Amino acid sequence: LPRSAKYGIIIGVGIPGFLCILGLASYVCGRISAYGRRNRPNMDLSTSASQQPAIVVVGLDGPTIESYPKTLLGESRRLPKPNDTTCSICLGEYQTKEELRTIPECNHYFHATCVDEWLKMNATCPVCRKSPEGSALITPSSSMSSSSTSLPSP
Repeated sequence: LPRSAKYGIIIGVGIPGFLCILGLASYVCGRISAYGRRNRPNMDLSTSASQQPAIVVVGLDGPTIESYPKTLLGESRRLPKPNDTTCSICLGEYQTKEELRTIPECNHYFHATCVDEWLKMNATCPVCRKSPEGSALITPSSSMSSSSTSLPSP
């Protein structure tokens, strides 16, 4: 065979062969690395998650919700806010003889059953998002700062 044909065969078979061996070696190294990570607990993930401040909003308890004033809507259907004739939670219009509940901090009216369910899951007003008194807003930084203030300083 002529010399150029030999070079052509070497290049034609050598380069694809080298790429296949390189790909196979990369695949094997990746599998070994994945096996090592799977058998070792990852401490970086748990420590990074604990460093980020988390805000947990908990709804109000039953006695707090029941302490909010109820209004029985009469025949006149007159409310302190005349334009407020619809419950913002269920979007239903207020009817006579329905019980409405008011959130004291913002004076928004809702059907009592609607707002009771809302406040069990959310500690804010559905309209203005103000937090009523007695709401449970828990942040790790606030709990840490409150506990650190009670410790005596060195």
